[in-house]
Amino acid sequence: MQSFLRLPGLLIIFLLSSILLSAQNQNSKELEAKLKDAYGLDKLKLLNELTSLYQSQESRKALRYGKQALTFSKSLFSGTTGQSPDQVHQLQAYFQLGELHFDREDYFEARKHLQNAKDLSLRLNETRYLAKTNGYLEDIQMLIDSGAIKEGLLSRTIGDLNVGEAIGSTSRNIGSDLGIKKEIVLASTFEKKRNYVKAIEHYEKAIKLLKNTSEAEKIKDLQLKVAVLLDSLGNYREAQRYLSEVIEAAEFELDSGLALASHDLNQGSEKSVPLSSNDFNSAEQFLMRDSLAIERQYLKELADSFALEQNYEKSSEYFKLYQSLSQKMTTDSLASAEQMKQRQDELLLLRQQKQIADLNVEAIEREAERQMRLRNTFIAVAALVILGIVFILLMYLSKRKEHKKLVLAYEDLDQTKGQLEDAEKRIVRLLQQQVSGDIAQELIMNNSDKLGEKRFVCIMFLDIRDFTPMAEKLTPEELIAYQNKLFGFMIDIVQTHQGNINQLLGDGFMATFGAPVSHGNDCQNAFLAAKEILEQVREKSQKGQIRKTRVGIGLHAGFVVTGNVGNDARKQYSVTGNPVIIAARVEQLNKTYKTQLIITEEVYEKLETPLTSEESFLEVPVKGRTNPVRILKIA
Repeated sequence: MQSFLRLPGLLIIFLLSSILLSAQNQNSKELEAKLKDAYGLDKLKLLNELTSLYQSQESRKALRYGKQALTFSKSLFSGTTGQSPDQVHQLQAYFQLGELHFDREDYFEARKHLQNAKDLSLRLNETRYLAKTNGYLEDIQMLIDSGAIKEGLLSRTIGDLNVGEAIGSTSRNIGSDLGIKKEIVLASTFEKKRNYVKAIEHYEKAIKLLKNTSEAEKIKDLQLKVAVLLDSLGNYREAQRYLSEVIEAAEFELDSGLALASHDLNQGSEKSVPLSSNDFNSAEQFLMRDSLAIERQYLKELADSFALEQNYEKSSEYFKLYQSLSQKMTTDSLASAEQMKQRQDELLLLRQQKQIADLNVEAIEREAERQMRLRNTFIAVAALVILGIVFILLMYLSKRKEHKKLVLAYEDLDQTKGQLEDAEKRIVRLLQQQVSGDIAQELIMNNSDKLGEKRFVCIMFLDIRDFTPMAEKLTPEELIAYQNKLFGFMIDIVQTHQGNINQLLGDGFMATFGAPVSHGNDCQNAFLAAKEILEQVREKSQKGQIRKTRVGIGLHAGFVVTGNVGNDARKQYSVTGNPVIIAARVEQLNKTYKTQLIITEEVYEKLETPLTSEESFLEVPVKGRTNPVRILKIA
């Protein structure tokens, strides 16, 4: 019945999988058709995209396109000097090819391509590939250090020729140990990367190799790991099978241990030597034995010995003694077990009674402590009342002396008030020069030490392109004049659209819309401010009012934590959270796509008027976020 009820769900999953696979096949065919007419950088992008598409479907096709992408990228950038932003696509080709070889367990080839990817990442300052590349290289080095794989041509050739059988039993054992270690390391590596299917595959290989050894505990541990991973993948039936094997092995060990202990207690030694009637004369010889178990065994052996000699009368006599002694040992064992159980019950009862007594003592001590606290509290309150009366009396006596001073203080009040108002105006003016108006009012009117609050804001990052070469050519006076002109109208635009400048970074700034106070649609305000900044930069550059300047702007929205951060000597109004990091990463994508304004999907969804753009959303991986970020190129 349950299988029948699950049938519609399985059919739906099958249909959805078929539709998804059909869409992926259609997409791959379209890309392959475009590849025939593509050239230059567009061709490299298509080759990388096809490699990524086939990586999870057909590894051979993915490897073929990956090799083509790498070869084409080398010819495309062969004459390039210095650093080109477009080389990120060559970096992608190196990384994908290294990843493919790693999945195929061709670790030395993978290391070569991944090392090239790492070097190129460092030259291009592409941190999104650097962390992944380092992770793969560390895993390969760990396999080499553990001896799971051997570095060098000789060891790889020996492995390929499979000559281990000719070396001897010792070499086979060493090879087996290395093989087990290799499979466990690989399984752990894939488990850390959340590739549970591959992890299970290597764990099962390790289990298969361990079954030829006596490592029962290791087998159980690995079976438990496989069961947990299968459960994570939703394969509950297979997970239950592995758990059943583990439980069965544990029960077998327990039963074997109990049986062995029982045999040792009741039977003594398992091995015996047949005896003849000449070895014994009477039953008294057996009663001199120290161990009843040995005596019983001797009686049994003597009865069997007389039976072999067909002296059934003597055999019956000793067999009765054997039965009597066995019954006595059984009775004594049961009595001893019952006595032990009674003692355990008595001990448990005594422990319970002690716990009750301890609880009673603890309750009495708590009550005494409470009474002591009440008495101390009463004494403290009485002392405070007496001190209060004395203080009031002293205040009353000193009131007359302070009256004249109070009159003089009232006369100076107006003058002091005016001075305070002037000081407040100067403070506000100076503070507004350092931070935006909303932040200044927040710091003055509210408690600057209050804890942070969570707010939905839109973050803007702006960066001046080619600022470093320009700064090297200008004198300090010219550089400051240029920054004042450029940032002057930009700050005015941000504040006009209800935004606040959080940080001036020399070659750019970070602005927040929606903190500490929201002014309605903060994403719309940020978008309009960004558009106006780009328009003003273009106009002023064309008119010669400022040096020819290009900027890059990134917008992202999300929940952040705002508050005044620092110590008593120095504090700053801060906006903290993952959206701030993602906004900075989005701004840097302008260099990759050669654009000036990029917004994320979170900002786009808050805009009041839909944008009419030929561009479509792109999904790009961003460091600091697990899932790709959907972005839209605006300008």
